[in-house]
Amino acid sequence: SSGINAECEFPEELENARFIAEYVEYDGNRAGLYQCLDGTRYYSDVYDRIQCGASSTGCEKRTYCPAMIENGYLMREWEWNSEYEQEYTYIGEYRCHPGFELRNPQIFSSSEQDYEDKYGWGACGRSRNENVDPENLPRCVEPGSPEPCNMPEKILNGYRVEEIKNEMYDIVEQARYRCNSGYMMSETWKGDIGWCRSDRTFELPYCMDPKEWHTVEFELVSGFSKMENAGRVRARHNYADGSSGDWYAGCDDHFNGPAAGAICRSMGFRHGKQVTADKKMKPIEDIPFGMTNVFCYHDDTLMMSPSCNGDEYGQMGWPLCAPEEQIAIQCFDDMWKVDVGFKMVQRSGKMFCPTQVMKEGNMMKLKNMDVHVKWGGVHLGRDGYYETKYFEEGVQYNSKGRF
Repeated sequence: SSGINAECEFPEELENARFIAEYVEYDGNRAGLYQCLDGTRYYSDVYDRIQCGASSTGCEKRTYCPAMIENGYLMREWEWNSEYEQEYTYIGEYRCHPGFELRNPQIFSSSEQDYEDKYGWGACGRSRNENVDPENLPRCVEPGSPEPCNMPEKILNGYRVEEIKNEMYDIVEQARYRCNSGYMMSETWKGDIGWCRSDRTFELPYCMDPKEWHTVEFELVSGFSKMENAGRVRARHNYADGSSGDWYAGCDDHFNGPAAGAICRSMGFRHGKQVTADKKMKPIEDIPFGMTNVFCYHDDTLMMSPSCNGDEYGQMGWPLCAPEEQIAIQCFDDMWKVDVGFKMVQRSGKMFCPTQVMKEGNMMKLKNMDVHVKWGGVHLGRDGYYETKYFEEGVQYNSKGRF
């Protein structure tokens, strides 16, 4: 031990590195083992060894892409050349830690297969010394988290006045807009609010000259049909000066469910669907066709949305429509709703659970649906959490009271 150099100390921290352990080399000299920090490397290793008395390690930033992102890490990187711009950049391939979901930046067009294979891409520039724009890196988020939106500052003849955050995830996903002076707004079903969808498209209000502005008013004509909130559809235009056009019907050529939803939302409902008119829902009499090829690409709009289409009926080349082809829809608020009641008969001591199931506005017949109801109760356990217990079938239970 007399040959070991004991005249130096190894600092706990050096630039880009922290002290891990000390050991004695075969020649009797002391050495320190350091771990590289902040994504730096000693060539391809994350550790470096220094001799007693050395003031720095070989831990340097050797990648162009950050070695770590929040809840994820860099797998590899490579140089990418653009033959059009005659420039190059470095692309990083990333992975997320288990339990997190990958989201690629907007600059990359990622396929569903990329996400299934968990490929994340980052554009890291051409300099090791410059910080990479976070917008150019993938993100690792909790499954089901919504995407942050860069809500447009301007709309047609209008501008953004307020960004609205999703409080649960603390990200902007909506915005409020206002028209430039002298213009009138064509609203979304949320009024002056626009939003972004999970597919990165936007639904935005827009502003028009009052001379061109109009809304579309819809009415359901049910005839003698007993379908609730259903009927043939008639429509007319309402203008900025308070006047209205004549009523007309729409032809159901290319009509779809999202368009039915758009019509129903304009009448105060949340959803809608196309239906086949029954015999009692006869065509509206003495009304011309006004529109055809009515359809929408998204099921969260009004008919005035840019994502909806309607062509004027009677244009050259469009097929003619018979009265039986008038659009027919049904409107409703709940896609799926279950109501379970409770009844007790004093004479027999029997209990009943009458159950009603509504699907898309219609009462379902449960007789042949193999629906079962469990009896049970909820009580507060000793640990402070609520527990649910069900009665077991075939077991006799004694009553502790009367009803």
